[in-house]
Amino acid sequence: MSESDKIKKNSLFSLISITSRLFANFVVFMILARYYGPETFGQFTFAHTLAMTFLLFADFGFDILLTTEIAKSKKNAALIFQQIFSLKLIFTIISLVGMFLFTLVFDISNEARELAIVFSFFMVFTTLTNFLFALFKGFEKLNLESIISFTINIGLIIFTVAAIYFRINVIFVAVGFTISRMIGFILGIKFSMNLVPNIKFSLLFNDLKNIRGKVLVFGFHFLFSFLFFQLDTLLLALLKGDYYVGIYQSVFKLIMLPLVLPEIFINVLLPLLSRLNIENHKQWKKTGSIMSKILFIIIIPVSLILFIYAEEIIDIIYGLQNYHEAVNILKIFSLIVFVRFCLEPFALMLTTSNRQIVRMYVVITAAIVNLVLNIIFIPYYGLLGAAFVSLACNLFVGILYIIVNIKLFKEWFVNSKSVIILISSLILYYFIEDLLHINLWNGLFIIVAIYSCLAYFYFFSKEEKSLLLSYNFTSRKT
Repeated sequence: MSESDKIKKNSLFSLISITSRLFANFVVFMILARYYGPETFGQFTFAHTLAMTFLLFADFGFDILLTTEIAKSKKNAALIFQQIFSLKLIFTIISLVGMFLFTLVFDISNEARELAIVFSFFMVFTTLTNFLFALFKGFEKLNLESIISFTINIGLIIFTVAAIYFRINVIFVAVGFTISRMIGFILGIKFSMNLVPNIKFSLLFNDLKNIRGKVLVFGFHFLFSFLFFQLDTLLLALLKGDYYVGIYQSVFKLIMLPLVLPEIFINVLLPLLSRLNIENHKQWKKTGSIMSKILFIIIIPVSLILFIYAEEIIDIIYGLQNYHEAVNILKIFSLIVFVRFCLEPFALMLTTSNRQIVRMYVVITAAIVNLVLNIIFIPYYGLLGAAFVSLACNLFVGILYIIVNIKLFKEWFVNSKSVIILISSLILYYFIEDLLHINLWNGLFIIVAIYSCLAYFYFFSKEEKSLLLSYNFTSRKT
């Protein structure tokens, strides 16, 4: 199969995997928010966020490490898998115990504590399933992940709708989350045995010198990169309570939808860029450049829509009666998602050029800054304080990534086209928001149409359009 066909197929499969998961989460959390109200929704999302936080320690970068190592040496896949799996299992057990202790030690509501206990098992099955997904990505077999993701997420939606219909306690919805991930893990084992017939799930701690250092770098990066983006939710729960978490997470779950696109690029291009950095440095840079331009031209209209029509979007999805405070939070998060789209290509270039340690230092610093600022601002400014701290920390990370990739930044963004696109965005905002007061649906059509034309007729070169239309980022000479 050609490189072009691989990218095309893996892009589709990654889209299925990620969108099925995010769509399921979006639908489930939207239903829960509307049906149970902010307080119960806050308890549920706190427990879910807590599980995702401990999931970080269980994952500890093992998934990305497994993908990149297998992409470089598929013939040694069984040995690489067994070595990293042994460490992964230990971290998973420690995470499970740690989550149990957290629920016992910290002062949280009884409802949130019960939900957290159920979600601790969700965390275990999720981290083990993700590890098997990383194996599939290393072989660039994203179709296997898509089958599992689609199956368990559709099942989760059906279960949640049934739970609401029969008016059962919210804790059973948490049980449904856990069962869905358990089914995914069972399917993952079956597929992995077909993919790597000699794969072993037994422990092996011999010859770990080659991966021990990499594990620490990837692990600390993975842990702290999540913390600086999710720590605010945990601190809101501890400093303000379940209601504030419910409002904040209603926005957070919403902005996870556009973040699906960078995740698709990472899934598809991580193994490819890891290989190209060794085999063909020019193609590595060209592929990263196209990725950055796609994300840039897509996120500008998305951010505009989220900022201009924040009130209408919250009203349609959650209802303004209970979630009016979420409007200003969504406006701030529209800026955060813009920053994250722009920084992701530079982050991926660091990882695939064996400079992951730079990312590690950056996100550790950002997490510490996030913790300190949130402790200061949340007690006084509540939701707005947490949102502005998140924006500041993401800007901080983005600036540092640009500094260490300054040559790429100059090549990709220091040009008239990028500047004109940004200026036109400010002008368009003024006309739609302040001058003409265009409604949501008309504004949505106008913004999408304008940026589609700008992308096709102005922003991308003829060569780039040819590469994009063929999905063949790496076949042309650069």
